[in-house]
Amino acid sequence: MKMKNKQILAIYNNIWPIKQKQLPVKIGFAINKNLAAMDDAAKAYEEERMKILNRYGEKDENGLKKLEDGKEYLLKDKKAYKEAMDELWEIEADIPIHTVMMDDVEKCDSEKFDALTPFELEVLEFMIEE
Repeated sequence: MKMKNKQILAIYNNIWPIKQKQLPVKIGFAINKNLAAMDDAAKAYEEERMKILNRYGEKDENGLKKLEDGKEYLLKDKKAYKEAMDELWEIEADIPIHTVMMDDVEKCDSEKFDALTPFELEVLEFMIEE
């Protein structure tokens, strides 16, 4: 499945709490397979993000990135940084997705498993077939 970096990271960052739930075996297996498939793309994204930050981030006399209020990096050229990050967000990767059927997801409503919230279902939507 073709996915943009912004989609991959949204899923990758939000799927971890779902992974901790008591889920049907097929769903747990699919989550693990999909996380493994997305891992390379997420690592490549983070590596490139750090290069962009090093290019546009201000540095102190020791060569360390400067922070504003201890939270956000100070940037030399905010416009160029934003353009580079927007380009990075839009890059597509081909991710092999392991899917599950909606019937498998509906099993989460039984007492044996943890129920999925609407937000969690939205996170898993990419891997659910009707």
